Amino acid sequence: MRLLVIATVLVAAGAAMAVLAPRAYGCAFANPPTAYEPPADRVAHLIGLELAGFNMIAPLSRFFGIPTVETGVRAERTIAEEPYAPPTLLKAIGWIESGISQADWNTPFGAVGPALVSFDCGYGIMQITSGMTRPLDDGWPSVNQALVATHYLFDIARGSAILVDKWNGAPQVRPIAGTDTGSDPTIVENWYFATWGYNGFTGPGANRSNHPSDPGYAWPRTGFSCGALNDGYGHRYGDYPYQELVFGCAARPPVVNQQQLWEPLAISLPDLDDPLWGEPLSLDNWFACIARSDCAAMDIPSPVPFHLDPVERPGDGVAAFLLGSPVLSANPAIVTEEVNQVIIQNIGRGILAWRARPHNDWITVDKQGGVALGTDVACSPGAPCQRHAVLTVSVDPALAPRDGTMGWVDIVSLTTGQLWQVGVRPPAITPAPTSTPTMTPVPTLTPTSTPTPTPMPQIGDANCDMTADSIDAALILQFGAGLTASLPCLETADANQDGSVNVLDAALILQFSAGLLPSLPPPQRT
Repeated sequence: MRLLVIATVLVAAGAAMAVLAPRAYGCAFANPPTAYEPPADRVAHLIGLELAGFNMIAPLSRFFGIPTVETGVRAERTIAEEPYAPPTLLKAIGWIESGISQADWNTPFGAVGPALVSFDCGYGIMQITSGMTRPLDDGWPSVNQALVATHYLFDIARGSAILVDKWNGAPQVRPIAGTDTGSDPTIVENWYFATWGYNGFTGPGANRSNHPSDPGYAWPRTGFSCGALNDGYGHRYGDYPYQELVFGCAARPPVVNQQQLWEPLAISLPDLDDPLWGEPLSLDNWFACIARSDCAAMDIPSPVPFHLDPVERPGDGVAAFLLGSPVLSANPAIVTEEVNQVIIQNIGRGILAWRARPHNDWITVDKQGGVALGTDVACSPGAPCQRHAVLTVSVDPALAPRDGTMGWVDIVSLTTGQLWQVGVRPPAITPAPTSTPTMTPVPTLTPTSTPTPTPMPQIGDANCDMTADSIDAALILQFGAGLTASLPCLETADANQDGSVNVLDAALILQFSAGLLPSLPPPQRT
């Protein structure tokens, strides 16, 4: 199991990292959605962290893209030419937060399982808590929340965007690191305050203090290490403020399969014994910064020696390869039982992250989101890596309409926006018998036979519910694409009565449903 691989991270962690707490419920998701965990060598994870550092995962997204990075000293801030966060720093944050894991730690690598969720609603590799503490789409997880929880690349991208947001908090509400180097973001040491803020710009009195001068931390102290327990460095998370955990992990990386996960980067920490750093980082200056946003006294020069991250920008095709080109498919198109199973598939490439949401209060689903894998996605031998997802759709008989009215469930591909609607027809409901009072018998008369009229079929009705609407159009499109083998009412699905059922019929039904056509089949032009 993967717990054995990252056991060294967990030694004597104490109260430090949120990921060690029990799983949370009632956060963005009522229950954790499923997520894909790439293989144990972390190659896919690490490439994703490098892509995120150069804003290559979702560069145009305001939520997942890196905002413009500010640079320069106080009162002289400008915008850096390219969005950037040091990739090695992101790798170290990912390891400290989760052991670089997107799925629950009981899920093997190269498999699909529940997303990793902390006690305080932190999701995935980067333990994204901001914006994940409650569902944001009218009581349902939003598309962004679902991507954070299910797709490791988007979780990483959101983490990098949050780190840059913390950097850009200076100088208004945070101090500046690198006053002597123009607060250059390519100097990794200048991310000291941003890294501190990623876990909380906290100090004495907080549940977890990250102030380096907090008397609760020993001084002087040996640097932290993510490496072997016998390497001569510290390994107890609770003995260090957060930024020292990250910087120490970057300098002394974890070892997986007898290989260091990244090239060590010996990031320098501020020397608290030197007044250049010790005085600005006093507790009095921190209290003034927190209480009054008076943070100028905390500004510090770059620690020496300072370092540039050696990771180079990945090639332009790398992100496209990892993201793939997912294509959503779901079957069956209509369900009619009280409890139904719908198979969600990715008939394209890569990871298909999806969200499911019922449109009716009498329909429930057992999962709000998850993943379906293309055939190109690597699964480890023997791992529970089911490529398709199974969604259970249930009907509440007490709430379901008794007139045969259909409902539906929206299934959407989170990265492509592709929408698939599964129609839900309530099962036949037999009215409960009622007591009939005893009546005085009356003479029996032979009634005149009156035939019961047969309802006229509605042209354009593909699902036999006696109406022609957008659900019928969606079913016809799925049928035309070969994703559905048949239609319940094939003859009436032919909206123009030309002897075939295709995309033209779907277009006519949509126009009719919108009131743009007076009838189906449409009146002939004269």
